Amino acid sequence: MTGPVDLLVIDDNAGFLRVVRSILEDAFTVHTVDNGTDALAFLERRPPFADAPRPAFVVLDFHLPDMSAPAILVRLGKDAALRAIPVLVLSQADWDEDEAAARAAGARAFRVKPSRVQALREAVIDFWKEHGDAGPDPARRG
Repeated sequence: MTGPVDLLVIDDNAGFLRVVRSILEDAFTVHTVDNGTDALAFLERRPPFADAPRPAFVVLDFHLPDMSAPAILVRLGKDAALRAIPVLVLSQADWDEDEAAARAAGARAFRVKPSRVQALREAVIDFWKEHGDAGPDPARRG
């Protein structure tokens, strides 16, 4: 069952996007893009994403082929509506300077990408519980 909460996942790894969709589609309506340019177009509702929903939150890979998470976050920070969307930044590397840059640019949280599927699911759901609206618990959807 697809959930009513729209989630945008931005990552250049097609396999990661497939896994995220499969483990979260019962709790969220999952939208995916694979680069920063498309992410900004989706969030700013520019073609080809003019009819895109406004996601309730975003999961953003730190390193994308065309720009980094902080560059995307800075751009989002210039628009009050986009700045309000909670963003979880995921990275393969546990580098303090990457976390500091992501948080300084507006990320609500920074995590190393979990290697286990269940841990990834829990990380995303826990982020939503902490930073999303106080709606129904998506982990309990059936």
